[in-house]
Amino acid sequence: MTARLSEDERIDRSIITKMNRDMKESEKMERREAAADEMIGELADGRCYVWPVGGRYREGNRVDLIAFLIRNDYV
Repeated sequence: MTARLSEDERIDRSIITKMNRDMKESEKMERREAAADEMIGELADGRCYVWPVGGRYREGNRVDLIAFLIRNDYV
């Protein structure tokens, strides 16, 4: 026989579950950003570039290139 949860216990479990899911998603995004950052090169004049395998050469600032790599699933 299973015990029924009180309303407070059910809400607490729901909140904990949401917090764990958000933390896991945040850690996943941090890993992807770190992987994308490793793919970015820097030219002699300070500009950044990326040339992903199977992709096209692209120049821009570091933030835009990281977003590009993540958006197009290169990392």
